[in-house]
Amino acid sequence: MAKKINKKKIVGVCPAGIQKTKCPGIKTTRQLRVMLLTVQRENNVNTDQVGKLRTALKERKIRGITVDCKTCSYNTSASSK
Repeated sequence: MAKKINKKKIVGVCPAGIQKTKCPGIKTTRQLRVMLLTVQRENNVNTDQVGKLRTALKERKIRGITVDCKTCSYNTSASSK
């Protein structure tokens, strides 16, 4: 049976074929998620900061991770063309 891809996820696999731990695009997305979770867990929740982080993640989802691949030092396919 073929494995289905969830299109709603922001980051699953690096388009350049780099490991998730080394890809700078995936790293920035994960950092945004972690920051959002830590801000939401605080006793005094700053709604402005939560809103900014949520919009940043939404923009990231709309743009996609391939935007970061152009400047990625690991992406050898772009430099060889």
